[in-house]
Amino acid sequence: MLLHRTAVERLGPGAVLTGHRVIGYRHSADEVTALVRAPGGKQAEIRGQLLIGADGLHSAVRAQMHPRQPPIHWGGAIMWRGMTPGAPIRTGASFVGLGTHRHRVVFYPISPPDPATGLATINWIAEITVDNSQGLRDGDWNKKVAIDSFIHHFEGWKYDWLDVPAMLRGADEVFEYPMIDRDPVATWVDGRVALLGDAAHVMYPTGSNGASQAIVDARVLGAALIDHGVTSDALAAYDRKLCAEISAVVLRNRGAGPFGLLNLLDERCGGVFDDIDAVIPAAERDEFMSRYRAAAGFAKDRLNTAPPLIAPGAKVQAT
Repeated sequence: MLLHRTAVERLGPGAVLTGHRVIGYRHSADEVTALVRAPGGKQAEIRGQLLIGADGLHSAVRAQMHPRQPPIHWGGAIMWRGMTPGAPIRTGASFVGLGTHRHRVVFYPISPPDPATGLATINWIAEITVDNSQGLRDGDWNKKVAIDSFIHHFEGWKYDWLDVPAMLRGADEVFEYPMIDRDPVATWVDGRVALLGDAAHVMYPTGSNGASQAIVDARVLGAALIDHGVTSDALAAYDRKLCAEISAVVLRNRGAGPFGLLNLLDERCGGVFDDIDAVIPAAERDEFMSRYRAAAGFAKDRLNTAPPLIAPGAKVQAT
C-alpha cells in the first residue's frame, strides 16, 4: 500500500489500473506497446517509451522475450511458514537455522518484544525435500494448510532452548509453498522492454533474497534512467549491471545458499557437537558466508560505505 499510495501521489489516480494483465508487447521504431487484457476479457493497447515487466513467476513479458525458456524448476523442497509469539534468543535479533537443506527450520523475530510479555512475533519457516519425480505441485504462495498436515516431520525437534513443535503449533495460520525458481536467462532486456523482480530472477527464498533483490533492481534501474534518460540505453545499462550477477545468486540459492553451512555440519558430525569451532573453524565459516554475501550484494562493509545509488533529489529527465 505504501508503493500504491506513492505511485498515485506522483503519477495521478489514473496511473494504477487494477484487474488488468499484460499479455505481451510489440515494438515500433520509437516506442513499445503493451498488449493488455482488461476486466471482462476485453483487450487494449497502451503505448509508452519503455515497458518494465514486473509480472512475477508466470511473467507473460518474460515468456515472449524468452519463448524457449524451460518450465518452472522444482527440486522437491516444500516449505511451510507462519508467525508465532515467542521470546527472541541469542542477540534478540538472531536469524537461526536448524537441520540441513533437506530438512530444516528457520526462525527470527520480526517485531520488538512486547514490554508487558517479553514476546516478539517470530517468523518461522519449516522445510523438507521430497521426491519430485511426479512434477510440480501448485505454486500458490497463499495456500493455507492445517498444522497437522506436516508437523509430524518435526515432532522430535525438542531442545532445552527451543521446542520446535510448540513454536509451529503456536501460529494462527500456516501457509504451504513449493520452493520453485526458473533457470537464469541470458538477458533481462529486449530493446525497450525489461524484466524486474521475480519476472527476471525468481529464486528460492533463501538468505533473504527474494523481495529484497527486486528493491535492488528498482534502484539500479532508477539510477540507469537518471544517467541515460527514458531510453533503451538505460535498460541495457541495468541489464549489464545485474543480470549475470543475480543469475549466479539464483543458482547459488538452489544449492542451499547460506544454509550450505548446515550441510557441512551434518556431513562432518551428523549435526551433533559441543564446540562448533572444532567442526567448522570460525575462519572457514566467515569465508563461506562472505562468498554468499558478496554474490548477493549483502556484504555489510561494502553496503555501509557505498554512496546512494540515487543521489537525493535526483530526477529522471523527460525525453
